[in-house]
Amino acid sequence: MLRKDNFKQLSGFDQYYYDKTIAHDHLLRKINQTVDLSFIREMLTERYSPNRGRFAEEPEFMFKICLLEYLYNLSDVQVIEHIRVNLAYRWFLGLNIDEELPDDSTISYFRVTRVGLDKFKVIFQRLVDQCIEQGLIAAQPKRAIIDATHIIADVAIPTWLSLVRQAFDRVILELMPVAAVKAEYYQQQFNQLWSELRGKTRDEKLPFVLNVSRELVNDASPILNTTTSENPCLAMLEKVISDRNEDARDRVISLVDPEARTGHKSDMRTIQGYKDHIIMDENSEIITAVKVTPANAEDGDQLIDLVNQFKEAHGILPNELSADKGYWSGKNLRFLNEQHVVGNISAMKSSKQNFFSPEDFQFDSETMVVTCPGGKCSKRYREKKNRSGYEFVFTKSQCVDCSLRSKCTLSKTVRYVYISEYFHELQKGREHYKTEAYKKASKNRHRIERRHADKVRNHGLRRSRYRGLDRTWIHSLMSTIASNIKRMTKLLTKPRDKFALSST
Repeated sequence: MLRKDNFKQLSGFDQYYYDKTIAHDHLLRKINQTVDLSFIREMLTERYSPNRGRFAEEPEFMFKICLLEYLYNLSDVQVIEHIRVNLAYRWFLGLNIDEELPDDSTISYFRVTRVGLDKFKVIFQRLVDQCIEQGLIAAQPKRAIIDATHIIADVAIPTWLSLVRQAFDRVILELMPVAAVKAEYYQQQFNQLWSELRGKTRDEKLPFVLNVSRELVNDASPILNTTTSENPCLAMLEKVISDRNEDARDRVISLVDPEARTGHKSDMRTIQGYKDHIIMDENSEIITAVKVTPANAEDGDQLIDLVNQFKEAHGILPNELSADKGYWSGKNLRFLNEQHVVGNISAMKSSKQNFFSPEDFQFDSETMVVTCPGGKCSKRYREKKNRSGYEFVFTKSQCVDCSLRSKCTLSKTVRYVYISEYFHELQKGREHYKTEAYKKASKNRHRIERRHADKVRNHGLRRSRYRGLDRTWIHSLMSTIASNIKRMTKLLTKPRDKFALSST
């Protein structure tokens, strides 16, 4: 239950002491002057009982504690210890010098239960609204930048063999209260198998462990009177078993955080956990949209969601959007064209440099005719089921006497040409890629790396503090909010920086 009046005043002595000891250019003083967090109380009132229970800590007060954690990269326990002895923190929270502090467990409860992911998203967007109202982000932004970085999952990654064994043990614990004899039988089978395989490599042990695990899944389902998909432990063991197939995708990497995944960076490094996708206003370097996905998600697939997130929250879109080649796709280019946003996206180069690629052909979507570089036309095609496009065919009689054949194909029969559904958008994107306007925009694309670096180095983004997709998203939002507030404060308290940015 919240108090009816949240007004609280520092004692005259404490206020005098704070004024004497806390520097007037301290970051927290600047934040207090420039950022309005009063909306948090009204926004979270519905999460508190109106007339039952003890008086709760004020929502704005609790959010400021969460903000201190990410501003100074502290844990729940550490931030309480720092507040005890740091006068600047106490002043920022509106506490008198001798006032008691909440327990650190209250912070976790507030973050997960009182706020939650949906409200953190609202808080983030309300602060972006303030940047727009203050003129830091233009009513019609000139250009935005999109990019992603990785977040390491807060788990120890087991080997495949250990992962199967952990999932096996969970099913045994689930089975024990219902059928103790059967559970003990499988436990003995597993222990005996483990003993017999001693000295063998992990890869040699794995097939035998998978066999006994499959038997357990088949036997446990009728005993537990449930289907495999309805029981979390059985579903996880079955998933872990199927993940061991060579062609498996979207593999679970940890039972502790089952939503984390393995991703790959362009330099062939692997990442275990999640990805943090952001859009940033190029002029002010304020982050305007955030999305967190498992690490195996493609960067380019998030562009539409991020742009729509910003549009739905603020009703505006930038005139241009810059991105690297990871976002190059016909679907993205068509979406940006429909939204009247210029896509400054690095064009993906063709893998066959010595032969004509689809972009060297001409395509008429109205008549469904493809013309090759040699002037021959084809109307014969079939739709590709697994790709958004058409496969056209040029016959042997068309190609046999062509002077450009050596640059087109090595086939002695036919030449197949895949034409994407987004052929014209891709052509337009390649033409724009060669313009001076693209080159000018690409020179500023590095600015988004500064925001990633700030979040990683100063606000704890690189390793998630929590487990699961939703809570890692909260981690990313709080890191972003801390970075945005710091940037917002700098621009508003040093106007010359803002004007310098706007002139670039």
